[in-house]
Amino acid sequence: MYPSIEVGENEVDIWEVALDVSDEVAEKFVAILSPEEVVRMARFIEPRAARQYAISRGSLRRILSRYLGEPTRDVVFNTTGDGKPGLTASNPSGFEFNTSHSGALALIGVTRGRPIGVDVEQVRKIPKAVQLAERFFSSAEHRMLCDLPEAERSRAFLSVWVAREGNAKARGLTVWHGLANLKALDRWTVASIELGAGYVGAVVAAGTDWRVVRRGMLEE
Repeated sequence: MYPSIEVGENEVDIWEVALDVSDEVAEKFVAILSPEEVVRMARFIEPRAARQYAISRGSLRRILSRYLGEPTRDVVFNTTGDGKPGLTASNPSGFEFNTSHSGALALIGVTRGRPIGVDVEQVRKIPKAVQLAERFFSSAEHRMLCDLPEAERSRAFLSVWVAREGNAKARGLTVWHGLANLKALDRWTVASIELGAGYVGAVVAAGTDWRVVRRGMLEE
């Protein structure tokens, strides 16, 4: 089996995954999970959360298998010392990935040879957006939120948030640690992902010499 997808060294591929699918489709994703992933899925208390985990994890397997040229079940994951997910040592092309999901949408980012962080948030009301921004964002970002009409603040807040969380994930930090270290962005590049009115997304990757390639929605 040979790879059916390639990603350039200066590219970041972004995939979208719909999490609200039929039972038949969901079962196809469950069928390609590893035994450990099935156990983890069973630990979710809420059925919807378990279902979305299976779909997002199965989608990740399906996507990575096409880059690696391996069957979905042969994709083996590990975690670094800081808990960031990655692939096993049998990854000569140096693929790195990151995932995020919110609401009914997941994002998956894939690169070669550079750390990456992806985040997506469903747009929703953030009652204390200004107060949170004053605590965690830069003074310029806080002023920007204060100057906006109240109806626009929640989306603007979340747009900054996904960039900050993507930065933290790229560096293998908790989001709170990442928010507290704003200067670290100088060695990373942030790209917004346009997802329509209902969601905001961002990808953060090391360096400045890369571009986003939108792969679209993963086909079932």
